[in-house]
Formats: sequence, C-alpha cells, structure tokens
Amino acid sequence: MHWDITEMLASPTTGTAFALAVSPKGFKVILWYKGSYFLRPDNNIFTSSIGLLVNNQPRDIDVIHLFPYSAAFWQTTKAGAQCPGNEQPHLEQCSRSSACQFELCPYGIEK
Repeated sequence: MHWDITEMLASPTTGTAFALAVSPKGFKVILWYKGSYFLRPDNNIFTSSIGLLVNNQPRDIDVIHLFPYSAAFWQTTKAGAQCPGNEQPHLEQCSRSSACQFELCPYGIEK
C-alpha cells in the first residue's frame, strides 16, 4: 500500500510523532509512531513484507496506532503536541528543549 505524508507533528513530552497520510484514492489516516526517522511532508510510505519503506528505504519506525482522519482529532493533537517546531519548522532555538524526550530534534534544532 502507498501513502503520501502531507503534515507532521512532534510531541516532545512523549517522544512520539504524528503524520497525516493520504492514499492515492484520497483516504486519510493519522499515524502515531516512534522511531529514529521522522516522516516529513512529501515523503512516500509503502507497506511491504519487510516493514515500512519511506521513499523506498527501510526506516526505523514503530507505528503505535493508526487513526482514521478527523479534522477535529488532528487539531486536538496539534494543540496538545506543544512543539515549537510544529508551528515554525525553521527555528534555530527551542523553548521546550528541557522537557523534550527526543534524542534528536525532529526539526534539527540542537539541544
């Protein structure tokens, strides 16, 4: 199965991330996941017998849960994620780094 990532959110207090994925037929799902790779808009995900491939490469991604898309749920998740990078992905400094559970910042900001 093939999915295109259109949006992403990072949750610094849980060390997990969310991605909005759309199938070629327009079906939308929200992936809640953990891993050392962060799904970005314009990434393509493929399911295969060896796991998830991102842009045809195997990646360290553990899907925690898959939700059917709901605009209200996505907005609630976005409001609760509280990562400055979710609103401004090109930040140079993070105001939440002391509470962040990520080893590497999904937005590339050094701790």
